[in-house]
Amino acid sequence: MTELSIKLLSTVPGLPPILQTIHLLGLTMLMASAVMMNLRLLNLAGRGQQLQEMLQRLFPWVFWALPVMLLSGLPFLLARPQRYLNNPVFAYKAAFLCLALILTAALWLAFRRGRIQQQTWLVKALALVSLSAWLMTAMSGRWIAYADYLFWPG
Repeated sequence: MTELSIKLLSTVPGLPPILQTIHLLGLTMLMASAVMMNLRLLNLAGRGQQLQEMLQRLFPWVFWALPVMLLSGLPFLLARPQRYLNNPVFAYKAAFLCLALILTAALWLAFRRGRIQQQTWLVKALALVSLSAWLMTAMSGRWIAYADYLFWPG
């Protein structure tokens, strides 16, 4: 699989920027939905919309963006695993992503079970941490390429 990824990325004209563009479009779709949901749960945006309606409309966008991002980012990881697995910023991204996914899944389950009828302090706390985790995932993902500037050789 590694050789196939390397071959595809190096021989298919324009494939790396096409995959990066798809990855960024997935990130845009995911972040727009996750940020709006969490801001609504924090009662900072979308107050004119019913909470249940907004969550029902936006959760699918989050869950559809994830496979788009996985499929568009995986070839880069498979082509050069050492570039990512030895990069401390990638470890931060993975940790923030896991936290964001767990919190988003918890909010989704609470929503599906009808437990998010109002913005309680627990829902607001989950939304705030979820929003922070998604933002840190996006930021650390962007900084992966710049790890050399962040961590000086020792």
